[in-house]
Amino acid sequence: MSYNHNDSYYPPPPPPEGYGQQGGYGQQGGYGQQGGYGQQGGYPPPPPPQQAYPQNGEYYGNSYNQAPPPPQQSYEPSNTQYPPPPPQDYGNNGGDFKGAKHYNREPKFRDLWAALLFLAQFALFVVIAALFIKSLPSTAFKNSGKTHNTKDFFSLPTMIMWLCVLLVSIVFSIVYLGLMQMFAGKMLVISFWFAVVSMIGTGIYYLAAKIWFAGGIMLIFGIFYALMWFSWRHRIPFSKLVLEVVCHITRRFPSTIAISVGFLLIQALYSAFWSLAFAGSFKHMQQYQSCSTHTDRNGRQYQSCSNVRQILAWVFMVFSFYWTSSVILNVLHTTICGTFATFYFFEGSPQGYPTKNPTLSSLKRAMTNSFGSICFGSLVVAIIQTVRAVVRAIRSQGDDNVVLQLLACCADCILGCIEAIVEFFNKYAYVEIAMYGKAFVPAAKDTWTLIKDRGVDALINDCLIGNVLQMGAFLCAAVVALVAWLYITITKPEYNTTGSYTAPIIIAAFVLAMSMFMVLLKSIDSGAATTFVCLAEDPEAMARNNPQLFAMVRETYPQVVRGVHAVERF
Repeated sequence: MSYNHNDSYYPPPPPPEGYGQQGGYGQQGGYGQQGGYGQQGGYPPPPPPQQAYPQNGEYYGNSYNQAPPPPQQSYEPSNTQYPPPPPQDYGNNGGDFKGAKHYNREPKFRDLWAALLFLAQFALFVVIAALFIKSLPSTAFKNSGKTHNTKDFFSLPTMIMWLCVLLVSIVFSIVYLGLMQMFAGKMLVISFWFAVVSMIGTGIYYLAAKIWFAGGIMLIFGIFYALMWFSWRHRIPFSKLVLEVVCHITRRFPSTIAISVGFLLIQALYSAFWSLAFAGSFKHMQQYQSCSTHTDRNGRQYQSCSNVRQILAWVFMVFSFYWTSSVILNVLHTTICGTFATFYFFEGSPQGYPTKNPTLSSLKRAMTNSFGSICFGSLVVAIIQTVRAVVRAIRSQGDDNVVLQLLACCADCILGCIEAIVEFFNKYAYVEIAMYGKAFVPAAKDTWTLIKDRGVDALINDCLIGNVLQMGAFLCAAVVALVAWLYITITKPEYNTTGSYTAPIIIAAFVLAMSMFMVLLKSIDSGAATTFVCLAEDPEAMARNNPQLFAMVRETYPQVVRGVHAVERF
């Protein structure tokens, strides 16, 4: 077979060493050959013998667009025959992909010390909570027989109100999830302008209340956010496609929603138990209070009381709440990430999934082998949150010391930034833990290196799914707060005759509903995070099971998928 300029076929260059011999996408008409993305009509003519072949993925860059060499440079390779590409071997790994090869099939226990430490603190909390709950009034949870004839906040009618809050939150979250699946693109646009209207509306409210500084800041942010539409609107097609893919996998595995509801109930029960213990701590710890009488400069006597044990108990309870709640949510997050990773690497392979129920298998790994790693990552966040809670308590004391207040405000701001960075970092580290069963520290290092080297941080920043979830959380919280207000207004409990409980109940219902919404829709957030990490880890797998999303990512973010045609394997 001789080379001819009029022939439509050009012999392919020899495959680079270490790539193309494992049935990857460099052969078998995959992406980059025979009508793949970026070319239509085969390979360009090979260079003359004295020229070296392009290295390190140049066929993905400029070489594809070069014109054929002039006729005097043509040559005949003397009937050179290229062997047929080897068949793509899925074997026991589900495919010749890095992610499938290293998938967490035989997990080992990681960070066992963190798991033991968590169980020890939880056991201590249960013991302390039992002592505190015993100190609650004996009339608590006793129904007087009428919903409006109760003098105690801890009563059956109040429990019914919180049950309504829970049910309304669940129903709203499920309905909102269905709307996201049916109207992904419209929800992205609506959520953007909803955020603009919310910020401008809040700014106008503050100005009307003569809170000039806060009102001005909110108005400025709202206007700038609205102007960002002209630079953000190009992100909507990509975000829409990612959201549709995540929703499709959620429908493919409805167990992710079921397990989210289960973890929501666990979180709700734990929060209720913790709230009862915290309420009982006030009365139980009064016995350790010590008071002393002092005289001021004017000769007037005043009494000051202190209770170091109570403060230490509160700090421990706050720390325990943050750590336990974080562990509950991260176990759910890791479970869903494992399910999405299983789909990403094994969907469409001849051997099928490595397990009959990917969700239950992921949950088992998260609750056993990876539990220590989850506790480790959650511990870091819990420590930051506890320190920040202490700083906020200092700020709320209303001390006249301006310097102390300023330092506390700065510390709160810095801790808030650190907390946001660590939570963002951990979210993607748990994906590596779910996929490969790594310990927390190696998973965190590998995730950061992977995201920065592959440029996936651009995808994460350009994805607008978070706006949709935030809008849904706010709407859910607003509806549930309205339900709580209507309930307490209609039933008119005696403990609220002065209306002193109305505002705290509405605020608590708002915060609780927002938290429950984010738990129930954790599958969307976790699914998007898993998609980004898996794409950085192994873009070839996405080229196989989701070519449409791969094509859009390849066109917009070529640095992310460079490994598909590059010589270097990552």
